[in-house]
Amino acid sequence: MNGRGGVGKFFLLLFASLVILLQIRSLIQSRRFARSVGKLQDSLTGVRYEETQESSPDDGDWLVWAFRMEPKTLNQISTESDIYSRWITVPYIFEPLLFYDYDSFEMKPHLAESYEIADDGLSITFRLRDDVHFSDGVPVTANDVIFTYETIIDPNIDSADIANLFIDVAEAVKVDERTVRFVMKQPYFKALENLSFWDIGILPKHIYEYKDAKQFNNRVSNPVGSGPFVFEKWQTGREIVLRRNENYWGPKPKLKKIVFRIITNAIAAVQALRAHEVDMIIPEPDQFAELAADPQFTKEFTCLSMWMPGAPFYYIGWNQDKVFFKDRRVRLAMTHIIDRKKIVRELLKGYGRVVTGPFYIEGPQYDKNIKPWPYDPAEARRLLDEAGWVDTDGDGIRDKDDVAFRFEFMYSSDKVQYQRIAKLLKSEAAKVGIVVVPEPMEWSVIMTRIVDRDFEAMVMGWGGDILEDPYQLWHSSQIGNRGANYVGFRNAQADALIEQGRRTLDADKRNALYHQLHRILHQEQPYTFLFSRPVMRPVDKRFENVKIYKLGPKYWQWYVPKDRQRYK
Repeated sequence: MNGRGGVGKFFLLLFASLVILLQIRSLIQSRRFARSVGKLQDSLTGVRYEETQESSPDDGDWLVWAFRMEPKTLNQISTESDIYSRWITVPYIFEPLLFYDYDSFEMKPHLAESYEIADDGLSITFRLRDDVHFSDGVPVTANDVIFTYETIIDPNIDSADIANLFIDVAEAVKVDERTVRFVMKQPYFKALENLSFWDIGILPKHIYEYKDAKQFNNRVSNPVGSGPFVFEKWQTGREIVLRRNENYWGPKPKLKKIVFRIITNAIAAVQALRAHEVDMIIPEPDQFAELAADPQFTKEFTCLSMWMPGAPFYYIGWNQDKVFFKDRRVRLAMTHIIDRKKIVRELLKGYGRVVTGPFYIEGPQYDKNIKPWPYDPAEARRLLDEAGWVDTDGDGIRDKDDVAFRFEFMYSSDKVQYQRIAKLLKSEAAKVGIVVVPEPMEWSVIMTRIVDRDFEAMVMGWGGDILEDPYQLWHSSQIGNRGANYVGFRNAQADALIEQGRRTLDADKRNALYHQLHRILHQEQPYTFLFSRPVMRPVDKRFENVKIYKLGPKYWQWYVPKDRQRYK
């Protein structure tokens, strides 16, 4: 009996050691990935922004950032949150337990002073700092962490696309006021990142606690957190203003305010920048190319072009629940009529690369051996014929079962890039007997229609993560309940690969699974993957400490010398 017990202990110890070794190996691979991203970034930007020569940063001034789109909500626990609401709130207002180091890609303590992963990988314990508090002075406790988690997984809360990140969590346990333990159902390679609430932040329970879920879902403004800035005002259609948190528990930023100015017109945004009415914009690629080549402009502004894991890929999504796009041959035909190389060359002015899948193009999850489908209208016609979409009545429009191939193409009216893609798609589709009806609309309306899957086809961008989990976008369980599988992609083999990938701690083995998924998506074409491009930001040169890390800039660390300050 003792012998059997000794053997059992030996194998238990062996298993625990294996889990730890796999985590260490994954960390090493993450560091290698960080180095490769750094090399790519340096080669593309041609410059590495280091510490400025100012020895003592001055206090004061604002950063005024022009947004082309206005978010629908500032509530991060919502299916209607987007990249703009995240840029405004995290980490300025809401802060995570752990924070990614912007150069090494390692997770480091922030609100938490430490964390511990159990030997079997099935529990993670966070210990909070004893000096952290929300902007109203109330301490951050284990109750707030558990409240944030329980709110996300509450089925009555409109957060299906976020709740999927926590499906492997069995329970959250309050150990004491400063300690919380999450127990896992099974190992998950993104457990540490997700349970640190990296891109959500911790919500104060005493502010957000609700009796009726509608009360929480309807709270779109007045965010409150522990971050270095606090919410000041939201003037709809004009601006969202954050002011420095004078009660911040950590080192205070030098900037007194960050203003997100809403300027939907691309030309007006550039004009405002040139007039120094704003300090930074999100330009169209052709605008950026023109500005970067203007010596007069670059005397006053720095043109930042940055490749990073968060750089979005852009795509056209085909709703497979609509009659036009149920057949894989039709979706592939639609890809064949889009000249993506021409888009990169002419619309992006070379600032971009054609992509074939949803992973970061320089990351290990992306399979570079997969070649893009070519621009081939003849092959598109053959595929459409084969799928039964032919012109039976001689009116020049393909039809099938008395349904004409005429579909609506939804896109944001505020994005010139999308307007041009819509025009290109309409022109090319007409050549093969398909009618595209452009459907421009405001971004806030698009967000609602996308999560409700109320569209036929649409163009969008999707920002990536450091560690990609394709479950949110591609698992069939994410089709209903306002999940992020907007196009209704259903594939049993893809589901199995995604599920297996979640449980695989070894990064090389996991990436091999994702390469298989990449090939399935390439064959099925639920999206026409268009391109990825670097993040482009023209910035007023009055700012100092403008560093470009491998994860991008830390805007909250910028400052302006006294003699250059514009706002009081």
